[in-house]
Amino acid sequence: MKRFIKYSILFAAIIAVLLGCCELMVRNSPNTYTMKKNWMISHSGGIKTLITGNSHSYYGIKPNAIGDSVFNIANVSQGHEYDYFLLTKFEPQLTNLKNLIVIVDESNIFDPPFEDAKEWFRAIYYKIYYGYDKHSDFSIYNYEISNYSTFPIKFEKAKNYFCGDSIASDCDYLGWGCVFNAPKHFNVTEMKIDAKTTLERHRCKNWENVGYNVQYLNKIGDWCKHHNVNIIIITTPMWDEFVNMISDRQLSTMYDVINQFVRKYNATYKDYLRDPRFQGRDFHDVDHLSDLGAEKFSRILKQDIPEL
Repeated sequence: MKRFIKYSILFAAIIAVLLGCCELMVRNSPNTYTMKKNWMISHSGGIKTLITGNSHSYYGIKPNAIGDSVFNIANVSQGHEYDYFLLTKFEPQLTNLKNLIVIVDESNIFDPPFEDAKEWFRAIYYKIYYGYDKHSDFSIYNYEISNYSTFPIKFEKAKNYFCGDSIASDCDYLGWGCVFNAPKHFNVTEMKIDAKTTLERHRCKNWENVGYNVQYLNKIGDWCKHHNVNIIIITTPMWDEFVNMISDRQLSTMYDVINQFVRKYNATYKDYLRDPRFQGRDFHDVDHLSDLGAEKFSRILKQDIPEL
């Protein structure tokens, strides 16, 4: 019996060491979070315009098409809570910040906290790579391996990276998500199928989430007011047939939140949700711009917003 216990402990220790090595390999291989953190540490003192938000700004707003001293710190599903956290984290370095671009749309005002969502694992990235202390070091939010559905893929990439292979970045050097290439042919049938699944994913399932998101949106507003930073609220373009499917209640709530925020903080608001200039290959899917659409959209922002 003692021998069994001894070998069981030894086996468990070996497994723990192996898993720990795998965790460290994944953590130390390149990803968009480490790239953006390292860029901000080195260059944020020169930023005049900072782009925050979710995938709609991550893929849709291209800094080098707007001008100099612009950086995109947005990421997939990044809500206002994490926008605010990043502002406060890099506050000491953002000495020349003049403009903050904030995305408010038919999804992020209604999104639940990561911990209550299917994408709970995204909280891991802000804990590990940005040091967000919302969760304990001993919680599932402090380990890449906690998300076992994607960990094997990440480990394979990390293994190849440490064996000398290059890893293609999902974003360019200024933080823009550069992998949503325009389709060769615009397929209306596929877009209609995507519209139905996206509509369900974005549908508000708990209206109390509006208060949670507005709370952090107001924190962003207070931060900008305190630091004399212009706030530019943007709703990005989406495929017109998809927009027509969004519930009236959800859209009217979105506009109510925006209008109240604009009045309270004297913010600039630009609404491109139904902009007819964006059609066909400008879209990667029903609610994200392609690389072609992002280039066009970013140049339009530069023309439309005097602060930029």
